[in-house]
Amino acid sequence: MNKIALINFTDKEDNYELMYKWCSKENIYKWFEQRMLTKDEIKKKYKDKLLRKEQQLFFINYNGIKIGFVQIYQYHNLKYTELNKYNCIYEYDIFIGEDDYLSKGIGTQVVNYINNYIYDKYNCDCIILRPFKKNIVAIKCYQKNGFCIFDEYNDTDTIGNKERIVLMIHKKGE
Repeated sequence: MNKIALINFTDKEDNYELMYKWCSKENIYKWFEQRMLTKDEIKKKYKDKLLRKEQQLFFINYNGIKIGFVQIYQYHNLKYTELNKYNCIYEYDIFIGEDDYLSKGIGTQVVNYINNYIYDKYNCDCIILRPFKKNIVAIKCYQKNGFCIFDEYNDTDTIGNKERIVLMIHKKGE
């Protein structure tokens, strides 16, 4: 059986190097950063996130190999009155950075693992994800794990481009 684990992202040079390697790939920066970042920008961005402690940062370990990254955080923007019924909502951003682990169903396993991790650790009521609408592969992966499309809206990405966002929700126990 495949073993998945989350390993804390720490303030170490080799961690920033790995993030730079992954974030330099078109399939990552297209969906995650929207542009290539320099090594210094990667280091500053993730070092700042570690210092602020608003997000939990992890490497995804699959059978002893770091294959991807996830950042987990509590969702606070309750502009949707239908979400007010939930006491606690979490959200995460994820990518698989190692090409050898893409298109093999591993992402589906990882999403399931992360969902269970969040429900167990934070005792939240639901999890939301907000992929770009054109990121069909991610949306299908999330739907395989029980996420449903809740809404769509227009927003801007990290570099100011208008994008259509799909708000997906996963309710605990479903």
